[in-house]
Amino acid sequence: MTAPIDEGTVWLTTERLVLRRPRAEDLDDYVRLHSDPRTYAHSPSSMPSPERCRERLEADLADWERDELGYAAVVDRATGEVIGWAGLRHKDSDSSSLNIYYRLAHDRLGAGLGREISRAVVAWGVEHRPDALVTAMVDTVNTASMRTAVSAGLVQVGSRQMKGEPDSEPMPYFEAPSVASVPREAAIAELREAVVDLWVRVNDAGGSVGFLPGAARRDVAAALDRHLDDVHERRSLLCVLREPDGPLLGLGFWEHSRGFPYDHVAGLKRLMVDPAAQGRNLGRLLLGGMVGIARRELPWVELLRLDYRDGLGLGDFYARSGWTEVGRVPRGLRLSANDYRDDVAMARRVDGTPLH
Repeated sequence: MTAPIDEGTVWLTTERLVLRRPRAEDLDDYVRLHSDPRTYAHSPSSMPSPERCRERLEADLADWERDELGYAAVVDRATGEVIGWAGLRHKDSDSSSLNIYYRLAHDRLGAGLGREISRAVVAWGVEHRPDALVTAMVDTVNTASMRTAVSAGLVQVGSRQMKGEPDSEPMPYFEAPSVASVPREAAIAELREAVVDLWVRVNDAGGSVGFLPGAARRDVAAALDRHLDDVHERRSLLCVLREPDGPLLGLGFWEHSRGFPYDHVAGLKRLMVDPAAQGRNLGRLLLGGMVGIARRELPWVELLRLDYRDGLGLGDFYARSGWTEVGRVPRGLRLSANDYRDDVAMARRVDGTPLH
């Protein structure tokens, strides 16, 4: 069903989709999307009746009223058609976790839309709901959804039975990695060698984090120590990405407290993710988590800025997370005698409102 989208109801946008708050008039679309047996091939007994659809839509509306979050209508940006249902909600009144869910019309399967939705939704949860773990349970036979969960950044941490179904087969249970700031003492005492190791791997993989491949470990360590000095003096904040009970996967710094007239600005520095974990949405989770940390732990900061080296596709990556290009110096960086790159500046507001 095609209808205009009220901008005030938009929750998330992706390249091809808009996720908006549900409304009572969505019932026909809800029933259509949730009553197609072709989309329940892995669990036919879970397909709801029309009456159950009505109850579930009412529950979704109540979730949004109570939590300002829940399952949302998925709208095709090109046609305005409702083609799915997706989002996050506190399942079974568990305020400590958010369950990710998506369902798409059968004729939209296989186009990568589930991946597009999941990557955006998990990143939103990590940024905006840091105290609630983003989770998912996936039927083992649904290999496509298993791949989607991993590509969204989720990590399998075990198996669980469906609540209220003690005789059911345990299903793989996934959690999102965590993004956290690191206290000054811990940053220096516990993480230094792990950070140097990660930074060297990122350099050698061609990452744009201040060095070229083959940079000496001692030079990387010296650069890190300068950052850690700033962390110790409260001029900078170290943020790290970790798997649940796992190793360091990524990190970045917020440089802040630069003084007049930049008191309200923080600069993103050295954002990096382990090259072995590329393709799993972790850069976006780290960046979103860091914006959430800036919002909570640097309350005087209003504007975020960064500079990047052109040629690696970083502009598109940052744009998908709400950053806007604000300046470019053609050939402003010289990496070698024959390798010049544009020096590009981007910015975003901490609260996500437009720059202009």
